[in-house]
Amino acid sequence: MPSHPVHPPEWIDSAPIVVDESIVIHAPPSAVWAEIADHESWPEWFTALDRVESGPTATGVGGTRRVTAQRLPIDEEFTVWDENEHFAFGVTGSKLPILGALAESVRLESLDDGASCRVTYRQGVQGRTGFGWAMKLVWSRAAAGLPPALEALKLRVETHSSES
Repeated sequence: MPSHPVHPPEWIDSAPIVVDESIVIHAPPSAVWAEIADHESWPEWFTALDRVESGPTATGVGGTRRVTAQRLPIDEEFTVWDENEHFAFGVTGSKLPILGALAESVRLESLDDGASCRVTYRQGVQGRTGFGWAMKLVWSRAAAGLPPALEALKLRVETHSSES
């Protein structure tokens, strides 16, 4: 599988393609973090993903996972793991022929004395040399799935929080 450079979340600001979405979830950051850290459940709320498998180390900086989207495996490595605050990863390998680099960051900001939180999900994408235009076309469709994924995460977390 072709490899990709792993970029820290700060790289997203200078990436050729940047996607930035936020949502307020009426639950404490710890409840949102529990869903985000449960890798295998991501396809239940992030429907663009078919499957997520944890690597040998599933948490912390340097941990890994493999996601499958439209039957294409994508290997990821965590670059930030600050419980209840910030989760970030870079793609280390994929079979996406036009992808040069991809980094994603999920930040949780406590609101209302911890009763709610703002979730900000950012993606930075770079096409392979000569394929930037194609990557922009492809990624604009992929990025359209992020707002519904965050809405589904909100519903899932708020439902679980109200049951507790």
